[in-house]
Amino acid sequence: MSIMPRIKTRRDFIRQSAITTALFPFLFSCRQSSKSFSSVLDKDAINKFRKNFGGQIILPNDAQYELKRQAGYVNPYLDRHPSLIAICKDEQDVLKSLEFAQQHQLEIAVRSGNHSNMGWGTVENGMVVDLSQMKRVTINRDKKTAIVSAGATAAEILTATAVYGLAPVLGECGSVGSGLVLGGGLGWLTGKYGATCDNLLHARIVTADLQALHSDTNNNHDLFWAIRGGGGNFGIATSFEYQLHPVNEILGGSFVYPISKARSILQFFNEFMSNAPDELQADCYLTSKECWVEFVYFGDLDSGESFLNQFRKFARPERDSLKRRLFSEVYAMEPGGDLGTDPYVSNKGSYIERISDEVIDFVVECVSQPPQSGKVFFDFSHYMHGEVCRVASDTTAFELRKPGAAHLTYWLTWKEPANAAACMTWHNRIFERMESYAGGRVYANYMSTPGGANAKSVFGSNFMRLKQVKKKYDPNNIFHLNQNILPE
Repeated sequence: MSIMPRIKTRRDFIRQSAITTALFPFLFSCRQSSKSFSSVLDKDAINKFRKNFGGQIILPNDAQYELKRQAGYVNPYLDRHPSLIAICKDEQDVLKSLEFAQQHQLEIAVRSGNHSNMGWGTVENGMVVDLSQMKRVTINRDKKTAIVSAGATAAEILTATAVYGLAPVLGECGSVGSGLVLGGGLGWLTGKYGATCDNLLHARIVTADLQALHSDTNNNHDLFWAIRGGGGNFGIATSFEYQLHPVNEILGGSFVYPISKARSILQFFNEFMSNAPDELQADCYLTSKECWVEFVYFGDLDSGESFLNQFRKFARPERDSLKRRLFSEVYAMEPGGDLGTDPYVSNKGSYIERISDEVIDFVVECVSQPPQSGKVFFDFSHYMHGEVCRVASDTTAFELRKPGAAHLTYWLTWKEPANAAACMTWHNRIFERMESYAGGRVYANYMSTPGGANAKSVFGSNFMRLKQVKKKYDPNNIFHLNQNILPE
């Protein structure tokens, strides 16, 4: 299967940093530049495991280890050294990996798209169960469904479905994995068709007791409810069946403005989106030099052009890339502005129930006063409106469905290892201040603080029900590198 060409979106740019391998030996001054590592695993046990494993086993001395061990974001907090990386070929490899990890008491990190703010796709001295090469996509044209393996990305899935004029409800970035549903899942189509988790029909889950369970509304229905927003707490998802939707031509592109207009653009963006039709989704980005709004509209395109012209009339953009294009090209749209290429990244997220003037003023202040050695980026993404907000908050484990809310991500980049401490201190301080506007809530896929105590801020009124499901399927908390729910 061919892969959709990538643009330099925010997340693609961040992932690029993880493959800047030439810089790894010279990483951060807060640790030794070359860390020695000795595995406690018995060679005979590893050889036996490798013999029965269909995929690839990578150990610390292997040539690919430095590349494969990295989290998606390169910074000192996430620089970890697993004892073993198991790149799985299929569900049987996942079962074998989990069994091996439990036999040898290895902490488990599960990786697919590798987009975790917290670096949950890697682990110190443990085992990475890597699903990224499990990419099978099977389309049922008549039922308008797709069964996808956990390693398939949004771009790869869309490439396969677009042949039939169909589209999945997946992320706004092509490199996000199919498993974003575990945190709820938001994307370009959520206004019309709901969250990713609202479009999940069934999933296969490998649980802590080494079972591969079929989960849907009729089978293991409690597990099915929990995995639709409850994170990776309950097992390792190996495949998903998604409902597809007819989406062909869209209006897509960006309006770019100087940063001096950021305050008025954000205020109008908030008002504009509060009246937006279900068929429209938009993000608003800010850097120290410019701001831009990225749009995707599908449906009647003449009506869409008329509606989007209201934004042009409010403020004529310096650059305007909005045009009619195929939805299959959505992940190939050029970004509205410069997202940079610095190799070191810290990323955080907050859930903003209302884009108030106070929030806008604070964000504009942040982008105007970045740390001397870093670059700061803000993105008001996944504006909540339409169908995603009409689903009751307890229908799935994904609860954050308030109209008018937005999911704010803000990341900081820098060039030199010596600048890590200053940049991350600044970033942490901004996060603490932002929490006063977030009301203590956060989108599961943007969780930015560790510890089980923070899970309640993610899951809200669904938290106690999720604890019961956790206790049933993972009583020993084997799966804890996630938005962790303590089972006791």
